Parts: sequence; structure tokens; C-alpha cells
Amino acid sequence: MVRKVMIAVIAVAAVLLATAGVERAASGAATTSLLLPASTAFSVLGHSCGGIQEQALATGFDATSGYPTGDVYLQTRCGGSGKGGGYHTTTYSRWVGVTWDYTGAVVSSNALAAPPTNVDPTFSAVDSFGNEIYNVLNAVNVLPANCTVGNTTYCSYRAYLSLAPTFVPPPRVTSMSVTSGPAVGGTSVTVTGTGFTGATAATFGGTPAASFAVNGDTSITAVSPAASAGTVDVMVTTAGGTSSPSSSDQFMFIAGPTVSGVSPNSGTVNGGTTVTITGANFTNATSVNFGDTPVGFTVNDDSSITVVSPVAEAPDTVDITVTTVGGTSSVSSSDQFTFIAIAAPTVSGVSPNSGTVNGGTTVTITGANFTNATAVDFGGTPAGFTVNDDSSITAVSPVAAAAGTVDVTVVTAGGSSATSVADHFTYTTPTGCAAVRVRGVSSAPS
Repeated sequence: MVRKVMIAVIAVAAVLLATAGVERAASGAATTSLLLPASTAFSVLGHSCGGIQEQALATGFDATSGYPTGDVYLQTRCGGSGKGGGYHTTTYSRWVGVTWDYTGAVVSSNALAAPPTNVDPTFSAVDSFGNEIYNVLNAVNVLPANCTVGNTTYCSYRAYLSLAPTFVPPPRVTSMSVTSGPAVGGTSVTVTGTGFTGATAATFGGTPAASFAVNGDTSITAVSPAASAGTVDVMVTTAGGTSSPSSSDQFMFIAGPTVSGVSPNSGTVNGGTTVTITGANFTNATSVNFGDTPVGFTVNDDSSITVVSPVAEAPDTVDITVTTVGGTSSVSSSDQFTFIAIAAPTVSGVSPNSGTVNGGTTVTITGANFTNATAVDFGGTPAGFTVNDDSSITAVSPVAAAAGTVDVTVVTAGGSSATSVADHFTYTTPTGCAAVRVRGVSSAPS
């Protein structure tokens, strides 16, 4: 008889505790159970054998953010046959300190090195707004006095947050679609979080967004304003207050590149001129343009880039611009590069200026604009040659069909040299006893 009475008392006590918790939760305007997501629980324990049992107990309100705080006990039991036979059970458990926002979302969590000493299953507290946090113990087939946190089979500890009917939670920013943009502004950012309904402002480091639109309670689209380079917090303001700064709301304004010099600042329309661009904020450059023409480039450091000028259709002066995440450099007289026409070569002398029709005479051609010469002709007949420098070429006269005077011309990308008396070379008939052969025609010795 005594045993039956005791069982009845235990059952009634368990029912009363569970019922009391539900009634209390229902009395608030909005009540939320404060738990740790399963994914976070698993990352802490590293095991989940038949599920993870969770005991959550509220401990107070955070002094800075006002958010509810608590400690959560996690436990899972893994069993199997052990060495030597028999069934063995291994229990994995850990305490985690947690901060939740007013929606019950986890703001932060950290595994504790040792069990907390301030856990009170009967704890409750009310903040200055009338919001309440409290713990509820549900005991099943066991007296509440016999419950312990580690007893996850018969005892369930739960923490609850009950918001006051007139309380408007402050907004909270949890993530942003874009975390950097040019200091000139204009970057569209989707801000994700909670409590955005009725937002009256969105700021970047205290500077109002160029514009913003509330997509819903959890999303705002804001356009970054112009600002100084640096990292700032993006905050949202509603009737409930302004979101607290955190690592989740940071946005970096990146200074745009500037070009202060170009050396050399000219080259031929044929391209190929190696140019050093000096300036600032070149790190992570994404493109370099000569006018509208993109070119390959090498970033030497934050203030120097090396490029090779492209081919131009005609002589012109263009701006060299550098583009990074921070934007594109503004054009100025400091970034200009002039494409100049390739000057045609000129021949001012040929020495010696005569040789036999048999060819083979080594001739030095003097003049100008010989660099990158592509051909040397003696009266239209190509000759082998070597460019000594821009004003000198060494050539070997080719075989001629007949004696006579011809023009020696030089060809480059700038064209062919104009003929004049200065480029004349005279072919002579060989004399002496030796037979000569000109293009396969033999003559008898004298």
C-alpha cells in the first residue's frame, strides 16, 4: 500500500512540474525555448550515438547586449562489444556556455573546460523591460529532489525566455552578402539578421547608407555610402534600438587606386614598350588598360606595376587606368601614354659604295631608324644583313645580273627608306684572269 502511494506521489509531482512550466510560458506575450542546435552540439561532442541529450539552464541576462545567457549540458552514450566480450557503454558529455538573442537564436557558444558552478535549476530573472528567463524541470517517474543534470533518462531541464507584451527586441545583424567594396561607395549589400521590420536607419560606421530597403524581418538591402578606407560595422536601427556591433556585421571600404606616373610615357604604335606605372593602392589589381585596351601586367608592390604597351591603330594619347576591388583610377595628365608613329628609316651613306656583280662585298650602311629592320635590298634584291644599332647596318651585297648603279634600301615597320644619291651602290664587271660566273654565265679569262 505504501509503495502504491509513493508511486502516485512521484507521478503527481512530475505532472505538476510539467504543467507549471507550460502555464508560465503561456503567460508571456512571446515565449521561446532556449536550446543549442544539434549541429553545434555534435561539433562539441564529436559523437552522436542514438541522439544527443540536452539539458539547458538559464543563468542571466548579458550585461552588455541584454541577451539571455545560460549553460547547456550535452550527453550521448555509445555502446558496443568490447575487448574480451560483453557490452560496454561509453558516455561522452560536455558543458557549453551559450548566449541567445531575443528570438532564441544562438549568438555565441563556447565549450567549458569544467562544469559551471552557478547552475540553479530553480533560477528565474526579469530584466528592466519585463522580459523573464526561467528554468523548468520535468521529472518522469522520479522525485524532483532526486534529479541531477547528468540524469538525462528521467530528468529534463529546460530554459525559457518570455518577452514582455510591450517589448520590441532590438535588431541583430548575423551576416552580410558582401563584406568589402570601394571607398567611393555604391556597393549593394544584403544584410541578414532579425528584428528588421520597421527599420528607420542602416549605417556604415555611423554614416547613413546611400539607400536601404527592408525586404522583411530578417533581410535589408543597403547601398554603401562614400567613406574613408577602413573596416566599419553595419548597424540597423528600429524602434527597439540599434543592433550591437559584432564580427558578423563588418564591412571593409577599400581605397581606389591612383596613378601618379608612367615611365616611359610614350612608345611606338607597334607596341612592345615596357612601361612602369607608379601610384598607390595597386595590391590585388584586377586589370590595367591603355585607353580601352586591356593589357597583361605584373604588380610589383602596392605602388608599382609593370606592363607592356599594346599595338595601337594610329598615333594617339591615352590614359592608363588601374582597376582593383576599390574601383578604377581617375584619369589625369599623370597617367597619359602617347603612341607615336614609327619613323621610316633613312639611308645617308653606303661604304664602300661599289663592288663586283659577283656579290660578296661587305657594306656598312649608315642612317637612322634602323632598329628592328626587316629587310635590306640592293636594287630590289634581298641581302643578308646585321643591325649594329639604330644608325648602322652591315650587309653583304648580293649577286647582280649586270653592272650598274642601284639603290640600297632598308625596310622596317615604319616603311622603306626613300631613295637618294646617298644610298647608291655601283656593281662593276670583274677584271683579271680569273673566270667569273654571274648567274650561271661564264666569261673567258682575259
